[in-house]
Formats: sequence, structure tokens, C-alpha cells
Amino acid sequence: MTKTIRTTPLTEKEKNKLFTRYMLFGAVGVDPVYLQGKSWPWWLMPFYRKYYKGKELSENLLRHFTWYNTEPILGSIIFGIVLGMEERKAIHQDISGETITAIKSSLMGPVAGIGDSLIQGTLIPILITLVIAVSGKSGSILGPVLYIIILLSIILTLAYGLFKQGFKLGKDAIDYFGKVGINKITNSIAVFGLIIVGTLASSMVKIPLKISYYNGNKKVLLSDTLNGIFPNIIALLVILLFYWLLKKKNLKMQSLFYIVMVVTIVISLVGII
Repeated sequence: MTKTIRTTPLTEKEKNKLFTRYMLFGAVGVDPVYLQGKSWPWWLMPFYRKYYKGKELSENLLRHFTWYNTEPILGSIIFGIVLGMEERKAIHQDISGETITAIKSSLMGPVAGIGDSLIQGTLIPILITLVIAVSGKSGSILGPVLYIIILLSIILTLAYGLFKQGFKLGKDAIDYFGKVGINKITNSIAVFGLIIVGTLASSMVKIPLKISYYNGNKKVLLSDTLNGIFPNIIALLVILLFYWLLKKKNLKMQSLFYIVMVVTIVISLVGII
């Protein structure tokens, strides 16, 4: 079987068009089954039409029609890596579609952990706090306007930079991943993501137990005693419980949310927190 010769790489204009397509239509195909997975064929459609026709076009589009979910801003590096690898596959034909799909699937989890923590859990709350201070009691529209301008400036700059870096990395994927190993890369990203999640959980998850006991004539809160032994141990135990329920018992996130809401209301009413 002869190879189809393709020599024309993507132009900067074409890459920017694909990035714009990714940013504007990041959630165009979200559903409970595939989440963001159905968006991938749409994002990559102009690319595949440039290099493939007929059955090859359909097969490549179908290959990306799988379950996918990650934080979209930091996830732009995954889109860049995949696009770079797809270009290499189309031109040099020295990388398989299965390898590209495997790398995409391996990276989405760690990147989601980091992205959700930094963007949703840190950046957005900080910006909201700042604009509330600007608006104050006057209800000035300046606050929301500043929020939109600052947030868009940060996420667009960050996403575009990661996309460009990811594309370069994807084009050199055979050499880079061959030397370092995809498992080492994904493990490193996963560890970093867990560190960030742990740090945020330690500082943001508060469980104010009202349970107390007497040490002589002095009333002591149980939470103070436990935190003196191991800081934020209650929050840690609760998070580990959530992890156990999600991973080991296959509890759905939506179900966990409702359980936490009900339990919190009950223990609050009985005076535990």
C-alpha cells in the first residue's frame, strides 16, 4: 500500500483558526455520555479536510469521537499537542492514531485537576473578590466590566500560549516522549495536580465542629485538639472519604453532592457543626 504524500504544514493563520474554533466552541457538543468528546471532531474538522478525503477523513474524525473531559483553558495545551501530533501523522506518517488518542486520554485527567484548582478554584474567586470591592455598595457597573476584561485577558493569553507550546511539543512528540516516556510525564502532572488540590483543600475546606469536652474546668473544642495533633485533619479525612466513595464505590459526583448537602443540613441542625 503506497503512502499518500503530504508536505504542506499548517500555516499560522490555519493554526489560529483552529485555536479560535476550540475556544469559541469548547462546549458545543457537551452531553452526559461523551461530555466534551463530541466537540473534538468539530474542532479538528478544518485540519482533517486539509489533509484527508473520503474514508480517511471519516475514520480520523471518528477516532476522536470518544469520552473526554478536562478544564478547557489549561486543556488548550492538550489540543495543541494533539494538533501537532496529527500534523506529524499526516505529513511524516511515523505516528499512529492510537498513540495520539492514548496521549490525549492520559493528559486530560491531570490537566483537569490543575486547571480546576487554578482557574475555577483560585483565579475566578480572587477576581470576583476584587470586583466586589470595586463595585462596593454603589453597585457600579465598573466592577463586572473589569471582571470580564481582566478574566478574558488572562485566560486568552494563557490558553493561546499553552496551545502554541503544545503544538511544538506535539510535532516533536516521537523524539520527546520517546526519551522521557509518556507515563513519567502524566505521572508528574498528576502529582503536581494532587499537590495543588491538597493545598487548596487544606486552606479552603472548613469543617467547624462544635463538639467540645472539658479539660478540668476549661472547655475545649474537639477540632482544636485534633488540629493541634494534625492540622486540618478533619478536612483531610472528609476529602479521603469522598475519594473512597467516588473511586472505590463508584458513586456519581451528582449523588455525592446531594448526599453532602443533606448530611450537612442534618448535622448542622443537631449542633455538630
